[in-house]
Amino acid sequence: MIIIISSNHFPDDERIYHKQIKSLTKVGKKVLYITRSTNQINLSDDYVNHQNFDLSQNSFIKKIKSILIKKDNVTHLQIHETNLLLLIRFIKLLKPSIITIYDVHEDMVSLYRTFTKRTKLISEVSIFFRKKKEEKFLKFVDRIILANPTIKKDRYGKFKIEQIILENFPEKKYIVNSLRNRVNKPFIIYHGHLAPERGISDLIVAMGNVIKVEPKAKLTLLGSFRTSKFKKEIFKLIKINSLEKHIRIDNQIPHKEVWGVLKKHSIGVIPFRRNPLTENNTPTKLFEMMASGLEIIATDLPPVKYFLNKSIFWANAGSPFSIGTNLLTAIKNLELQSNLEINLKLVNKKYNWESIESKYLSIFK
Repeated sequence: MIIIISSNHFPDDERIYHKQIKSLTKVGKKVLYITRSTNQINLSDDYVNHQNFDLSQNSFIKKIKSILIKKDNVTHLQIHETNLLLLIRFIKLLKPSIITIYDVHEDMVSLYRTFTKRTKLISEVSIFFRKKKEEKFLKFVDRIILANPTIKKDRYGKFKIEQIILENFPEKKYIVNSLRNRVNKPFIIYHGHLAPERGISDLIVAMGNVIKVEPKAKLTLLGSFRTSKFKKEIFKLIKINSLEKHIRIDNQIPHKEVWGVLKKHSIGVIPFRRNPLTENNTPTKLFEMMASGLEIIATDLPPVKYFLNKSIFWANAGSPFSIGTNLLTAIKNLELQSNLEINLKLVNKKYNWESIESKYLSIFK
């Protein structure tokens, strides 16, 4: 049996459930999937035993330990958050033969440096101790999975742990088959977290410039606001720029429904500002926009540049003027399909889950 545990993601998380767990069950592997969530969805089937607990973090850990003690046919344990590393130590001391796997979704140091409100000295001291705490458990980890090649792999090098890169590429079933029926109207979309570091306010200001030239342009923001304060700021900015008729804000929806929304647009935009998080983590939305046949505007940050070069419009990070200029260029070139054809070819041949699925499954052989 394989045990997969998550404490901070939705149970039907795209990476964990729809890709990794589905890949395992496809080859006949039995999975005990344990989640911590207020969402009461039950994902159990013939191969998956899904157990969800709406508990505090400490109570959740205690509950998992009691489950692990009773299981005697476990071959692999995979965790998806740093705060679950102590479970890896627990299982290794209890049953050393079990293969332990640590899936690093995002770079912890980058996240902390981006969101901390402490002074630089205090934050760096805190990072030092956070890293030491993580390292204390790494000697019990057999394999590390990294979500993208820009995460600093050498952080784990001294432990000589096998490292596997598994990007959040889309499944082939979501890739559009033809560009024949694509939308040619100036309909723009951003989907994902709505927060300051994502450059959402820059995008709003950019749209104010866009509609002066292209009054039919529309922008959809699909996602949840990280804070109520930022939500108020965005609505105020929309009003100041008289964009109420040009910008639609929709709440986060299940991932499987995102694809239908993307295909109702012609342009995808990734307006991220430059910060430790955006300089080290690849936006999954990049591949989703490619697979949906959208023209793409993105700010010039390393994670996106690693995958695309000429088949994309590059804007300067933190510059509403540059974002707006590139949006206008993309709108004027909506009839052209050269970028879209290049990007569809890339996702069909390289940037899809099926192309890397065997790397994941090899962990469990």
